[in-house]
Amino acid sequence: MSFFNFINTKMFHKDRAKEAMEKLLRDEFIYHLKQNSTLSIETASGGTIVSTAITMDRKRNSLIIAEKTPDARLILERNDPVTIVTQVNSDHEVFSFYSKVNNIILDNGDILYEVQIPRRLEKGQRRKGFRINIDSLSEVKISHSVYTGQVSNLSAQGALLILDGYWPEPVEDDNALVKCNINMEFMAFNCNIDVRYINFEPYPGRRTYIGGQLKNMQPLHQHQLDNYLSAQQRIQQRQKADFRLS
Repeated sequence: MSFFNFINTKMFHKDRAKEAMEKLLRDEFIYHLKQNSTLSIETASGGTIVSTAITMDRKRNSLIIAEKTPDARLILERNDPVTIVTQVNSDHEVFSFYSKVNNIILDNGDILYEVQIPRRLEKGQRRKGFRINIDSLSEVKISHSVYTGQVSNLSAQGALLILDGYWPEPVEDDNALVKCNINMEFMAFNCNIDVRYINFEPYPGRRTYIGGQLKNMQPLHQHQLDNYLSAQQRIQQRQKADFRLS
C-alpha cells in the first residue's frame, strides 16, 4: 500500500469513527430526553427558560419546545442564538448544544420554538457539587410575602424551590430573594437566594419553580449542610456499590 493510500484509509476510518461517535451521542441524547424531558434554554442575553414540554421532529431534525409561562409572553425571536441543556441525570451529566431558533409557532395561545439539532452535541458535568432530592417534609418562607413552598432539591451552593401560586414579582438573573427561611427535617437556616431561573406550572398546579444559589448563610449552618450532604453522598455511593455487587 502506498503512503498516499495509507493516509486516505486512515482518514476514512477516522471519519467513520467520528460519525459513529456522533450518532451514539445523539442516540443517548434522545434516550435521555425520553427518560426525563426537561430542558433549559439559555438565551444570548443571559436569560433562562425551563421547559417540560418537548417533542422531536425527526424529519426536520429539530426540537419543538413549548414555553410555559402564565402570561405567554414571547421571550425568543426567530434566529436568536440559544444554548440547549438537558436536565442533570443521576450521574450529574448533561447534554448541551448551541443552535438558533428556526421558527416560532403560535398554537392556541401556546408559544412553540423550533430549534435545529446540530451534528455536534456535548456531554459533560453540569454540577460539580453533590445534589439530593428532598423527599421529606420541608417549608420555605420568603420575607415580606405570603408565599410559601417546599424544597425540591438541594446542594451546598444551590436549591430548587417550589412555591404555591404564581410568584408575582419580576425575577431576573442575579436578582435575589432576601431573608428566606428554609426549614427541613434535618436542619433549618436563613439565607438569600440569587435567582438563576424561574418557571411556572400552569393550571391546575399553579406553582412557581425558582432555582438559585444560596447566599449569606451563617458559617455554622453552611458547615451543617456540607456535613449532611457528604453523609448522604457516602450513603448513595455505598448503595450503588452494593447494587453492582449483588
